[in-house]
This record gives sequence, C-alpha cells and structure tokens, in this order.
Amino acid sequence: MNVYSGARSIALRRDLDALSIFYEERSAANLKKQFKLSKTACPGLSFLIHGLILLDCEHFVIDFLAKPKNLKCERRDIILQIGARLPQNYIIRNSRIMGKWGPEENSSNLPFQLKRGKTFWMQVLLTDCSFFISVNGFHFATYNYRMPYKWISGVDVRGDVSDIVIDIFHVTEYPIRVSRSLPNDLPFINDFSRELLLQSSQKKPNKLQIIKTPAQLVDRPIAKALIIPFYGRMLDDEKLIDGRMMRIEGRVRLMPQSFCVTLQCGQNIWPHPTISLLFSPNFLRSSRTKVGKAIITRSAYINGKEVNREISRLHTYLGPGKAFVLIIACRKNCYELFVNGHSILTFKHQMNPADIDMVNIRGDVKLWNVVTEVGTLPGRVRQRAILSSATKAK
Repeated sequence: MNVYSGARSIALRRDLDALSIFYEERSAANLKKQFKLSKTACPGLSFLIHGLILLDCEHFVIDFLAKPKNLKCERRDIILQIGARLPQNYIIRNSRIMGKWGPEENSSNLPFQLKRGKTFWMQVLLTDCSFFISVNGFHFATYNYRMPYKWISGVDVRGDVSDIVIDIFHVTEYPIRVSRSLPNDLPFINDFSRELLLQSSQKKPNKLQIIKTPAQLVDRPIAKALIIPFYGRMLDDEKLIDGRMMRIEGRVRLMPQSFCVTLQCGQNIWPHPTISLLFSPNFLRSSRTKVGKAIITRSAYINGKEVNREISRLHTYLGPGKAFVLIIACRKNCYELFVNGHSILTFKHQMNPADIDMVNIRGDVKLWNVVTEVGTLPGRVRQRAILSSATKAK
C-alpha cells in the first residue's frame, strides 16, 4: 500500500499552535468565495486566484478541499491550505486529515510579496509529485502531496480580501507571468574602458551606501536594488559565449541561508528548464565551521536530468552583510567564477553556452547591477585597472 510521506507526519500531530488556532477561528466565519471542481484533478491543472487585499487585512486563507466523506460531515479534509499572515510577513502551507493538522511549512526564498490595499495573483499548479505555488508571477514554493490530488473537489477563500476571482485551466508552462515579473534585458558592454570612464564621471554615493563595498563600486552611484528573484534576458547577439563574462554586483543579506545563480533556457520553472550552470552557495554552518566558508553546489540540468553535480566547502569571499562582485567568465571549455577578483572555481561546459538566453538570481541577496560584457577577462590586471580608475576619480 502506497502512503504519502506527508501523511505520516500528520498522524503524529495533535493540535495547532495558538497563533494558527487564532487565525483559523478568525477566518472560519469570513467566507469570500467558493469554487466547486466539476472534473477530476490531474497534473497540469492550474488554479489562478486573483483578488484585493483589504486595508486592514490580517490574514486570509485558500483551502483546497477534499470530497466530503458523507453528507453529515462538517469538517472536510483540506489537501492544501495556503494561509497569508500579513503581520508576520509569511505564507504558511499545511494539510488537515481526519481533523488533524500536519506541521506547517513557511519558508521560501521569495521575499514577501503581499501588501494591504493591493491586488494579488496566486497560481497553484498540480504536478506529478507536488503543488507549485506562485505569487504575483514569481514561483514561491513547492508543497509535496500529503493526500492524492485527485481528491480535490473545490476551493474556498476566506479572510480579509475581496473581489475574488478563481479561474481554472490546463497549462503547459509555469508560472503565468504578470507585468511585474517579466524579465529584464541585460545591458551589454562592448568596451570596458568606456564604462570605467563613465563611472569616474559620476558623483559619489552617500557614505552609508558604500560600507563594506568592493573598491570597484566605491566611486559609482548605487542604483536602486533590483527585484529578487531577478530574471535577465540575453539577446541573440549578446549571449554569454567564449571571451565574454557576466558581472553581478550585490550584497549578501545579514542572515543568509543560500542564494542561487542559474544560466538557463527560458524563464519557466515547470517543465524544468535546461540549465548550463547552477551556482548555489549555502551559508548554514555548524559551530565548528570556519567563518567565510560556504557549501558550494554547482551542476547542470540537461534532457530532464541533473548532470555533473559537484558539492564542496570553499572560501568564497562571500559572507553575511558583505558586498560582492561575482564574475562568470565563459572560457572555451568551461565557466570560471571570480568573487572580488579571486578565482574560486571552474565548471566544465555540459552544453553549448550560446543556447542559454536567461540568467535567474534568487535567494538571500540584494542586487545592484547585472551586465554582460566583452573585454579583458577577470584577473589581477583588471582588478588593478579598476582600483586605479577609482583613485584618479578622487
């Protein structure tokens, strides 16, 4: 007999915590929308929920309900509950089986997207193994099934929201994009010396903005932070090929878990995109681990399989609260990665780099600039040139 792994954890659960009980009781009598599913759910089925968050919103929930076991049954099983808690700035996911709740899931690499007085879009996609959940066009989280998805019979929306619309349809790509989640066209710099001249002519930023900023960023105005997750599109004649590099400037958050830089084909999350390079530093460490080292994962994803996966603990010059310049240089046979002018690793090409048209950056970072450029490949010579330019500007 096949048993969903999540169902075992629910069997061990007794009661909700006090905060969850408060929100559950608060929203129980505030039903905003009911939707009944007329056909059996299947992978590829997508639910799109759109509405307005009230100005005094504390909480709202979206319940994916199972079929009632009998006509007298008042408390139906909940296959998935998505609960937005605005005072705490997070979204919980949970399930209820036979009156028992499982452990809540509330982590995500996506910053909290919901604001009072604003509209929201949530998409929930059924796949073979899990729910895929997106918020305002950005993938937010996955939630492994704790009950069969075929049991879904309807959707309820409760809480401090209005003007709810629920659409259901089959999709071949996920997530559905809205205007705020469309990719940016990456700037392309053909002459690095011209960029240095432009930087030296700009006014200096406020001193508070340049604390712990690498030297190459000191004498340039820091632009408004880019939206995370960041999607940057490379045009056909500006792709990251041999002799070119991608420069990513930003800062690691103060309490990071991880972040990820992915060179991929297209912007979709499902089906899984083809990836030529995934670079992911993980900062979670034990008390004995030296500060400054991170667990680095790099891999590729081709023809539905992850290939050449490598994991190691390296000194990356990346750390909590520290600014960085990450450069991905495309060589003839590999990518070479530099952080603040120091080479940290190489990754052998698993496919033609010219087939890649998108960079995806997500996780615990703030971004200032992402560009593709042609010029002298990273190294000590280029590092000295940048420092020299900064000195002359003063």
